[in-house]
Amino acid sequence: MMVLAKITKMSWFDHPDLQSIVQDLFKLFQVSEKHKLIAFQAINDLIVEMTYVHKVKNLTVNRRISLNFRDSALFQIFKQVIDFVKHYADQISQAQAVGTPA
Repeated sequence: MMVLAKITKMSWFDHPDLQSIVQDLFKLFQVSEKHKLIAFQAINDLIVEMTYVHKVKNLTVNRRISLNFRDSALFQIFKQVIDFVKHYADQISQAQAVGTPA
């Protein structure tokens, strides 16, 4: 998944259609639990890669890419992860309520 993140970062401004990768990864959330875990790993790798400074591109380009990623995708990722955590917290509390005797 690091390869996907590296390719995305290196071509962030060259191929703007790659900037929709976060929405594409969110679509994996509806497929299955395994796909959801893969999507989370890919998003995590993407966030790490976007903060890493590469020697291939100069510091200004790295900073522009990181800032553009932050402005366009990071808040969406944050909201999606919060919704995910809330969903699973509700499932855990419901399971505990069913498991406890009245």
